[in-house]
Amino acid sequence: MKINQICLPKFPVEHIANRILCLRRITRIDQQLFMSSVLSKESLSPEEQNLVEQVYKGLSSGFIRVVD
Repeated sequence: MKINQICLPKFPVEHIANRILCLRRITRIDQQLFMSSVLSKESLSPEEQNLVEQVYKGLSSGFIRVVD
């Protein structure tokens, strides 16, 4: 393990995506947790894929704001 490596807690993809969609904003921590959860899985369920697409579309359309 690298010294600079940060271990993020594991949260379900659904939990993080629903939080982002409900608040209509994403922070850097949200983004890191979301990406960590998505990339740690071998495959996503259809529901998880749908949530990832909703977050992406929300970001692309401006429905979800990026905040720090």
